[in-house]
Amino acid sequence: MSIKVRKFKTKGEEMNNRKRQIIRAARTLFIEKGFMDTSIVDIIDAANISKGTFYNHFNSKSECLIAILEETREETMNRRYEIGLNEDLSNVDILIEQICVIIHVNRKTNLLRIFESLSSVPDQGIKEVLNHHLLKETVWLARRLTDVFGNEIEPYSYECATLVLGMMHQTMRTIVIVLGKFPSPEQIVKMSIRNIEAILPLMKKSDELNITSEIFDKMKTKLAYRTVTKETLINQLTGLVDKLNETDPESAIEIAHHLLQVLKEPQLKLFVLESILMSLTKVFLGTPHEAEAREIANSFWLFLRNEQKKK
Repeated sequence: MSIKVRKFKTKGEEMNNRKRQIIRAARTLFIEKGFMDTSIVDIIDAANISKGTFYNHFNSKSECLIAILEETREETMNRRYEIGLNEDLSNVDILIEQICVIIHVNRKTNLLRIFESLSSVPDQGIKEVLNHHLLKETVWLARRLTDVFGNEIEPYSYECATLVLGMMHQTMRTIVIVLGKFPSPEQIVKMSIRNIEAILPLMKKSDELNITSEIFDKMKTKLAYRTVTKETLINQLTGLVDKLNETDPESAIEIAHHLLQVLKEPQLKLFVLESILMSLTKVFLGTPHEAEAREIANSFWLFLRNEQKKK
C-alpha cells in the first residue's frame, strides 16, 4: 500500500508531544511524591520544559491529573469493547474479564498510588471527575449485568452494580491491609458476581431498593455521553492522518489510512471497521500519536455500539 506522508513534523505535532511529555512527568511525580506534595515547578523541571510551555497546555496540576484519569478511562473502555467483540455478552466469564480490566489498568499505570494521595485533596474539579467516572462505571456495569442475567433484572441492575463495586473494592482493600499485597482480582470479581446472583431472587421478591428508578434516572442525567457520528469520526481520523509523517511506523500509517477509507464508503461495513479498529491503538503505542489514537478508538467503539443498537 503506497501512501504519501509528510517528512516533517508540524507545530501541532510538537504541541502534542509536549503535552504527552508533561503528562508522563506529572504521572511519575504524583506516584513518587503524591499529588499534594508535587508542585507545578516540579513538573516543569521533570518534563524539562519552560513555564510558558506548561501553561500552554494546562492551567494547573489538577488539569494534569484529570488528563491522566481520562486517559485511563479511555484505555479501560477500549479494552472492554475489544474483549466483548463477537462474543456472547450473556457469558458471565466475559463480564468478569471486562470488570477486571480497570483493576489491571490502574495497577499497570500505578494509578492506585495516585488515588492514595488524593484522600485529602480539596480540589472540587478532581472530585467531580472521580465521581463522574464512578457513575459511568456503575451505569456500564448495570447494563452488562442486564446482558448476563436478562432484561427482567433491569429495575434492580443499578443496585446490583453498586453492590458488586462495593464488594470488590472493600474485599481487595481488606486483603491489602491485612496481607500487604494486591490480590488477583478475577476470583474476587467472580465471587462478587456469584453473591449478586444469589441475592437477586430476594431482591425481586421484596421489591425493595436503595437505588430506585428515580435515583438512576438522575444518575443518567448527570452523565453527558458524547454523540459520535460518522462525520465526527471522519474529522477525528483526518486530523490524525494529516499529522502522520515518515518517522511514524508504516503499519500505523497504513491502518489509519485504511480505516479512513472504509469509513468514507457510502455503505458502512461495521465488521470491517471492527477488525481494523482492533489494531489501531496497538500500532500507535509508543508514538507521539498514542493518546490521540486511543481517543479516536474510544469514539469508534461508541459509534459502533450505537450503530449495532439500530439493527
